Amino acid sequence: MSKARKPFARLLRVSTTRIDGGSLFGSTSKEQWERFVSTDRQNRVAVGNYSVLIDHPSGWVLVNAGPGDKAPLSLDIAPMRSRSSLLRELRELGLMPKDISVVIYTHLHDEHAGGGTHMTSSGRTLPTFPNARYIVQRAALEEASRPNERSARAYRADDFEPLVDGGQLEVVEGSTEVVEGVFVEPAPGPTAGHQIVIAQNHKDTYAFMGLLLPTAMHLCASVVSAADWNPEATVRTKIEVQRQAVGEGWLVAPVGSDEWVPASELSALEAFSLGATEPPAKKQPARQPAAAPARAAVEEPAVAAVA
Repeated sequence: MSKARKPFARLLRVSTTRIDGGSLFGSTSKEQWERFVSTDRQNRVAVGNYSVLIDHPSGWVLVNAGPGDKAPLSLDIAPMRSRSSLLRELRELGLMPKDISVVIYTHLHDEHAGGGTHMTSSGRTLPTFPNARYIVQRAALEEASRPNERSARAYRADDFEPLVDGGQLEVVEGSTEVVEGVFVEPAPGPTAGHQIVIAQNHKDTYAFMGLLLPTAMHLCASVVSAADWNPEATVRTKIEVQRQAVGEGWLVAPVGSDEWVPASELSALEAFSLGATEPPAKKQPARQPAAAPARAAVEEPAVAAVA
């Protein structure tokens, strides 16, 4: 348990999804985005799928639950994503599913909410986190319950119906403080009812962006996924959220990196992803005391554009 006490908000890469490059980058020309990322033989780009674990005084808070381990409804989904490592990650931190007190969903796409339920050997689907209340925007639940033909493949009812039946799903509307210092804020565009999560402690503010910024190239307002529910709303939301993040000095994720990124570095990261500059400089590590044995410094790679 002690291993999980720091940091306050731990970013967990729980799986990887391969997404068609044309879908991921929308109207952005392939000539432009292919200079930034590499694709496989099927024109797919590997993108990290992230959760956040917050060490809150009132109990552990989990943001998004990854794809989980339920069998996919379609056979063509399995080759597109790796198995979820979320429960293993929690075990390595000394945590069990029963230790999670709150689960917050940025949206209800199966890729990010599927791990919130699991299937038993008898075929029943139950909440994965039995003591948690699950938080979602009303518009997100309505969209998932009655998806249109364009978005139907992204949702599955057994990701959220067991939560409704068990009384664990808490529906909110608009800005809400879930627990002290942890807020959800509507961030429309990628899906109906999409929200971001902002977590504050005495020192830092962490902002988990959900689907707004899957890669550093999406920091550019005009780069929007073709699958977005309302692309124009996504553009407006990204501009507003990034302005606030820089103004208030947030730490931001995900932006195609396995680490939290200071908002002050976002513009440089965007420029690099568009080919306008060299990679953003990494901060030099603190010098070792003179008495410490000399060791060669290991330079970390620049923040990855696509996880």
